[in-house]
Amino acid sequence: MFDRILSKGRARNLAKRLATQPTVENYLALAQSYVAAGQLSEVTRVCDEALGLHTGCVDLQRMKQRAQALAREDRVRELQRQLKQSPRPALFKELCETLLAAGRLSRAEDVATEWYEASKDDEALYLHGAVRAERYFADRRRDDARLALERFDAFKRSHPSDARPLRAQLAIYSRCGAWNEARTTLARLLELFPGEPTLEARFRTVASLAEKSKGLDQALREVERTGRFVDDESEAERGDSALSLRPMLQKIAERPGVTGAFYVRGGTALVQGPRGASAERYARGVREIVSTARGAARRLGLGTPTEVQVEGDFGSLCIRPGSVGAAALWVEGLPNQRTEEALEMLMGNANSNGGGEA
Repeated sequence: MFDRILSKGRARNLAKRLATQPTVENYLALAQSYVAAGQLSEVTRVCDEALGLHTGCVDLQRMKQRAQALAREDRVRELQRQLKQSPRPALFKELCETLLAAGRLSRAEDVATEWYEASKDDEALYLHGAVRAERYFADRRRDDARLALERFDAFKRSHPSDARPLRAQLAIYSRCGAWNEARTTLARLLELFPGEPTLEARFRTVASLAEKSKGLDQALREVERTGRFVDDESEAERGDSALSLRPMLQKIAERPGVTGAFYVRGGTALVQGPRGASAERYARGVREIVSTARGAARRLGLGTPTEVQVEGDFGSLCIRPGSVGAAALWVEGLPNQRTEEALEMLMGNANSNGGGEA
């Protein structure tokens, strides 16, 4: 209690300082003081204000993301407490949606299953489908896509005028390239929203693609085999967004104990540290490790790998895979906190520049 009172007083002083010195450091200090005071909503507000002045600042973005994650965890605990006292649909729904937003897919699926088994509530079917759809987008496993589509179909039978399952199915069909199914779904959406310009324009585009469309099963198998959706970036787009990481990679590679810093996306690889043929060989090795880890995880049904670490006499190779790219650091000895922070910084910057993180 006493610490929180002191934190609030410090926050007032820091807020006054911002009037004349609106620097990133002062904004971060103010946000941190609100964290100490337990005022997470104020942390988000301060970070939003700061990002309006310091667009793209990775430290501010990371602070905001952490505050939002802490706020979600607080809400999850409160919802779980309330469900023990009085289980009811509104609480199940909010808990499932909060877990889904936090990326806790296994727990969200458990909640949706428990909810449906307890009450046979159709909303639980929809949210179970939403969780499986997110699993599909993360892991590219066709079984997840099929189950999500089944759940949405079951929900539609009782709620034919609800557009949510149609939009969710459209996302699956469009990303895997099942254009005939996408065209049918868009036609149904246009029945619900006649004359809607965005839907009409999309229907015309999809109708032209449907002329040479794969079947749904073939499209799902192709995505699972390659690990790529039809709307993934082109090689040129990857190169443009990755180039912005070069200065950061250079600074990280200059740190004591860092042998090499890498960022790979598709056919594009940025390497700092190793040179010449060695740089190309190491970049190819990082790419192969990430591809092998993702493939093995998909085949075993383990989900998406979020970290890969290789240790040996050479030191440690720490890899942080994202949805389409991966950052890696080759360090002497074992990784430490600075290694983790550098990987977070690389992936955070890639995400803010369109890199897309998992």
